Amino acid sequence: MPDAIFDQVLIIDDEVGYVASLERELDRVFRVAKAYSVKEARKQFTKRPDAVLLDISLSTSRDGTEGVELLREFLAAAPGLPVVMLSACDHVETAVQCMQQGASDFISKPADIDEIIERLQKALDKGRLTKRSKELEQRLDTIDPTAIIGNSPAIRLVKQSIQMVAEDGNVSVLIRGETGTGKELVARSIHEQGVRRQNPFIPVALVALSDSLIESELFGHEVGAFTGADKRRIGYIEEARNGVLFLDEIGDLPVDIQLKLLRFLDQRSFNRLGNSKETIEVDLQIITATNRNMEIDIKEGRMREDFFYRIKNVEIHLPPLRERTSDIPLIVQHFLALLHKQGRAKIDELSSGTLDVLMKHPWPGNVRELKSVVERAVMYAQFHKRDKIEPEDLPAELSTQTHLTAVSKKPTVLPGNINFGLEIARYELQMIESALEQCKEEKSAAAKMLGMNDRFAIRRRIKTQCDKYPDILSEFPLIKKLYYPQT
Repeated sequence: MPDAIFDQVLIIDDEVGYVASLERELDRVFRVAKAYSVKEARKQFTKRPDAVLLDISLSTSRDGTEGVELLREFLAAAPGLPVVMLSACDHVETAVQCMQQGASDFISKPADIDEIIERLQKALDKGRLTKRSKELEQRLDTIDPTAIIGNSPAIRLVKQSIQMVAEDGNVSVLIRGETGTGKELVARSIHEQGVRRQNPFIPVALVALSDSLIESELFGHEVGAFTGADKRRIGYIEEARNGVLFLDEIGDLPVDIQLKLLRFLDQRSFNRLGNSKETIEVDLQIITATNRNMEIDIKEGRMREDFFYRIKNVEIHLPPLRERTSDIPLIVQHFLALLHKQGRAKIDELSSGTLDVLMKHPWPGNVRELKSVVERAVMYAQFHKRDKIEPEDLPAELSTQTHLTAVSKKPTVLPGNINFGLEIARYELQMIESALEQCKEEKSAAAKMLGMNDRFAIRRRIKTQCDKYPDILSEFPLIKKLYYPQT
């Protein structure tokens, strides 16, 4: 089993024999680093351990001042780091001072090794929860979780539903809508407006969890529950205690786990995986989301009917963007404001022609696609030093789609000078460039996203279109960078 799966603990103590005995025992559970002085401790700390076991009374300062000073330094450099203090003496005042400074725990020597391991694990679990909470807070600083943008009748109904279930705080909510409509945004809004807003919001993308680990991820496990379970894990349900648990893509949850989750929802208690006799009670509000036809899944046996009705006490339907095009101008302005807040945009205006293209596009990717288009258009417009976003700053497929829509409705109004082959080439290259952007320039991953056999298939398609239309390359800077760097 690779070392990387173990947490690293830094032991700081000037008693060489005691450190050696600790290392032998802790090495079964953790990766261990050690330091016998303040100087060595500072050097080892640059490698950023996951937790620190720190003797308060180092030889150069038996009153504990150097131990406290190291504690302050470590927490200033790594806020939330689990630091467990050790002391051979009963320094009650120092122990209180350490806890006030942010220490996770205080252990008096001599201590049973199993107790040290258990308290280190508790400190690590608490540290992980603190880190996750801070990451969520930072995310909320840049994205307003309650900003459901729009005034269309369909969105007004969504806002009313959010307010209703938020005030209740206990009802199970099922959010239904196409990919990219903003289902997680609705879930966050319920949490932020609700009675549980001071408690955790835990989002879980079920589609990203493997079937073999999904039960452990939700319910947690004890040491030895299965091969590789070397330490206790707190599951997502337990992390969401008194808060909101959001399960995205609930239609991908295996049927056997649906039954276990149904039992939890009825009893509000469960046992972690493994030989645990501890029954854990958790109060929370559960919100689920899906883009699937759940009724068909029930008929075909992929969804338990009793579970379906248990999670949909209230159902919120998110309409696709093509059904609320009147909201597009407001959504665009909202995204521009967010880009301003992040320091990424100086432009806050669209030309009338640009807005006309946006209003006519069918938006198969919904609000998520619109956000991507706005971010790209701002970048292009600023690069060309424009004071507003023009149609040429939009991805080529938006204009192409407008032409194709016009053709399907009224073939006689097709412009006489349109170059059909060139428009198709633009559309194809735009899809390739978008895939490369989303896959962070990984050519094989982009090919897989586009359904191509290998990364060389992308190169062949690009060469075919660029050989026919050499000037088109200037419209796709990423393709030019990756495939024609010398031009």
